[in-house]
Amino acid sequence: MFRFFGSGSSGRRRKTGADYAEEFLKRRGIEGRAPRLPAWALVLRSPWDMSTQVTSWIGGLPHGPEDFVWPTGHDGRPLHFIAQIDLASLQPEPETGSPPPGLPDRGALLVFIGRGYACRLLSADQMERAMVLSLPDDIGPVSDHGFFGDASSFRFWPIDPVAFLDSGERPAFLPDKFRRPADWITNWGIAALDCRIAAESLKSELAMGESFEKSQQELAELRKRKPELQAQLKSNKKVIESKTDHYGLMKRRAPDVIEAIEAWHRMASSMPPEDSVDPALLDELFQVRTALSDQMQTYAPKFVLPGNPDRVWDWICREYPQIRASADFEAVPAAYRPFIEARITGWRGHRLFGIEPPFANNWEDLRMQDCLISIAADELLGTRSEHEYGLSVGCPRFHMAKGRFDSGQLVRHCAV
Repeated sequence: MFRFFGSGSSGRRRKTGADYAEEFLKRRGIEGRAPRLPAWALVLRSPWDMSTQVTSWIGGLPHGPEDFVWPTGHDGRPLHFIAQIDLASLQPEPETGSPPPGLPDRGALLVFIGRGYACRLLSADQMERAMVLSLPDDIGPVSDHGFFGDASSFRFWPIDPVAFLDSGERPAFLPDKFRRPADWITNWGIAALDCRIAAESLKSELAMGESFEKSQQELAELRKRKPELQAQLKSNKKVIESKTDHYGLMKRRAPDVIEAIEAWHRMASSMPPEDSVDPALLDELFQVRTALSDQMQTYAPKFVLPGNPDRVWDWICREYPQIRASADFEAVPAAYRPFIEARITGWRGHRLFGIEPPFANNWEDLRMQDCLISIAADELLGTRSEHEYGLSVGCPRFHMAKGRFDSGQLVRHCAV
């Protein structure tokens, strides 16, 4: 934990809140850092496209020579393997022609995390003798470090490193594939599923509205029968007014919208599920849906009616639980696969080098450091934890330029 020292009785000026804020901002490491840096997005492969040889991956087990010594953390316990990068796959960044800083052009980079971190550079000769390395007998579950799950390793997933010039934003070559419904509702199978979810959301809201109306009537009757309970039966006026307005809108508008959605669902379900959806018809439907959602307050259907790919993904995962349990996608219908591929192979926040945006809730001193690797909290990999949105390794940039990667720090990105 860092401390800021102000004046006491020594006569020095007492530090103000502005002084502490300035010092804290300096610790974020923005000063002196280039506005754009070469980076390599670590793109997860589609589960249906394993045709090319896997040479880089996140999770699973590392490959190395038989005499490889598994690194340990500050507590003396084995670290958990997080990533292996084939250095020959790291093409120069196209715009600047820059190679990865400090790395040879062949061999492999292995990264381990836990109580601290460790990086191991293996030469091309060592990789020619590489074998699958076994987990140490005394390695604990990833939950020892706050990650969800009791496995002893993160989930294996092949990746392809792709070079880009990083400004701290989403890479331009990986645009948001879910910005508009037409971007991801591309066939009749996904269109029918999205309609089903939207109709169920509105029906659920109507049922809650009926329950709310009934409860208010019962409460009014109780007040009449037992005036002595008035003090105990107080209600939050603003909440009641909000719900009254919302459920009134639902009662007036939702049945017609449900009818339109269900009619569209019947049409979509009658079509070959893998065939392309009619974009003009899709646009007409969403005009009806968004006309209602635009009038709504922040209740659940407001976030479903405009199209919600997260809800679609959750439905697919509930229907095919093996997706989350074991990353088995073989039973998923063909109509759902383009949607799943787009979700998996898009920008998920995993990156080698580049610019790490400032961490709003972290205390680490990152001055003169750049990012070596960043792994986001990802349900597919088992890198999620309760109060974090990812992790990264930061190294002094002058060390990194010389290929020295063990003098930095592991940063867990605090979400709260």
